[in-house]
Amino acid sequence: MKLWASLFPPTWADKPFFLGPAALASIFAVYLIGAVITPVTGHIMDRVGHRKMLMGAIVVSGTGLLLTLIHSMPFIIVGLALMASGVFTSQSAALSHLGRATNEARSSASGLYVSLYYLGGFVGSVLPGFLWRWAGWPGCVTVVLCIQGLTILITGKLWHDV
Repeated sequence: MKLWASLFPPTWADKPFFLGPAALASIFAVYLIGAVITPVTGHIMDRVGHRKMLMGAIVVSGTGLLLTLIHSMPFIIVGLALMASGVFTSQSAALSHLGRATNEARSSASGLYVSLYYLGGFVGSVLPGFLWRWAGWPGCVTVVLCIQGLTILITGKLWHDV
């Protein structure tokens, strides 16, 4: 056991929470909410439409993101749960809309969507990393909220429920 501890010393999250590896990892169990929320939101999406569902999901995700700014573990956990719910719902709304909005070349549209999805994920992981040095977590939250706001504007103007 001492050999294991010397090879893999416990790492702790930084202030203000100083969480150990197990506690830190267990927080991300909130992402399992996607397994529950996605089928539920699918039924709601059938009633309200893809556009409203996507915009509502972004608002939920943004609300969760704002909650992570509060230095309280319960607020952060609820914030992460709301973010996960919003992200899973957004993904479901976007893919469902794509399937209904394209009459031709669905595979090309799907391929373009997936390519842009991963490109966005790449940029979304790199850009906040640079901001972290200058503005910390609040700077990262600001960038993500701006992108979410832009997404709501684009969705409101360009999407039409079909």
